[in-house]
Formats: sequence, structure tokens, C-alpha cells
Amino acid sequence: MRGVRGEPLSRHTSWHIGGPADYFLSVGTTDDLIEGVLAAREQALPVFILGGGTNLLVADAGIRGVVIHNQVDDTSVDGTRISATAGVTMAHVAAVAGRNGIGGLEFAATVPGTVGGAVHGNAGAFGTETKDVVEEVALFDPATGVSIVEPRELAFRYRYSALKERPEVVVLQAAFRGVPSERGAVVAKIKEMANLRMQKQPLRLPNSGSVFKNPPGDHAGRLVEAAGLKGLRVGGAVVSEKHGNFIVNDAEATAADVRALIEEVQRRVFETVGVRLEPEVEFVGEWS
Repeated sequence: MRGVRGEPLSRHTSWHIGGPADYFLSVGTTDDLIEGVLAAREQALPVFILGGGTNLLVADAGIRGVVIHNQVDDTSVDGTRISATAGVTMAHVAAVAGRNGIGGLEFAATVPGTVGGAVHGNAGAFGTETKDVVEEVALFDPATGVSIVEPRELAFRYRYSALKERPEVVVLQAAFRGVPSERGAVVAKIKEMANLRMQKQPLRLPNSGSVFKNPPGDHAGRLVEAAGLKGLRVGGAVVSEKHGNFIVNDAEATAADVRALIEEVQRRVFETVGVRLEPEVEFVGEWS
């Protein structure tokens, strides 16, 4: 384990935004992850588990307590089942599936972030969500220890799991079930999805994935574009000209810039089309 004080979280988020962590700890094993959580608990310090740093906006003032960067990166394959620790990227899960001729997990190649984050927020892409392919999840609760739960126990729904209401619980590992397939077909589908993502999303500038949840029967990006908001800017943050549901950091944006832009987009979309967009991005840290 490696612990430092005052680590800038902008170094660890896909938006390249975020103030310092009081204490920052990188862990590479499940035992170290659990030990870090328990040590923080003994000192009555709050804990935030950081994975790939996507789908979140860290305040400019940073995060109080201990930020534990989960880099536990192990996978195993048993037939069409892939087990992956929470620090594994979803893209790597897709790559493992491809190498082993396991279909049904191709969408994961285009999901930013890690297994832990995907379970936490029921991440999805191309019509498939994490809940559709996860079989079981290993959790650690400091009060009760390690447990294995089934998907129904996590109350999955669109971009939500019950873990959002239980910040003290840590995802350790998840098992995903695919279907037998031909290796070449899986790899080809992964490449097709990745190419579509490259064409439609502004991946060359720092971003955090989709900013808003899609409202029922519609797409947030379409509504943002219908309101004429592509290119709208606050400070260094700008609504992407390529995709209306992305905000990019193109000029040393602050978290305050991004949040102000999110709120302005919400206001203008509601005024224009009568739909109040709900952020998919999570706001974490010390916000005034």
C-alpha cells in the first residue's frame, strides 16, 4: 500500500478535475483494500473508493477523509463465466471475453471505468446494462464483513443499484455470465462498438462519459442538441460539439465550471422542451 497526503484528485479522474484528498491510498490486493477501509474506520475517517475516476465530478476543494484508489486487478474464467475484481476495467472484461469466445459482454468494451463502478451505478451501453450480465457480487461491509449477493439483492434499475444508498459498502468482485460464441465474432463486435463510440463521442478531450441520464423514451443528448446548446461554455468546460450529452474539459476547467454548466443545461433544456434532465454524473467531495 502507498499512502500520501494532499494528493490532487485531478490526476485520477477522467475529467482531469478535482481538488486534494486529505489522505490518498492506492491498493493492489483485496486484503489491502479491506485493511485500508478498516484502518480509516478505526480513526473515524470517512472513506471514498475511487476506481477509474469516470462518471464523477470531484469538488475543487477535494475530498475529506481517505480516498482509496482500488487497483485490485484480477480476472479468472470458468466456461462462460468471468470473475473480475472491482479494480478491473470493464474494457478488460470485454477483452477477456473476446479472447475466450464468450459473447454477450461486448458492450463492456465501451463502458468507461471499472467493475466496481459499473456495479455501483448499473452502467450500460448499446442496450445492455450491468444487471443483465452480472451473476453475483462480493461485497465488504465494515460492520458485517464479506458477503456474496445476487443481483436481485442490489435492486438494479436504470443507472442505479442499492449500493448508492450504502456508501460504507465496498464492491470487491463481480462475476459475469456470457454465452458461448466464436472468438472472431466476439472480437469483431467489440471493434464495431468501439468504432461507433469513437465516431460519436468526444474521446480526445477529457470527459466523464454521459453527463445526464436518458429520460424515458428519449435521449438526453438529443434534447441538449434540440435546445441549441452544443458549444455552450462556462470557463474551461464546454458542451461537446460532437455529442450533446458530453461536457469536455478543453481549457483547464474547474469543478465549479462543470457544475455551473450542468445546471445551465438543465435550466435551458427545461425551458425549451419541458424536460428536467437528471445528472448521471455523481458530485463528490466538499461542495460549498
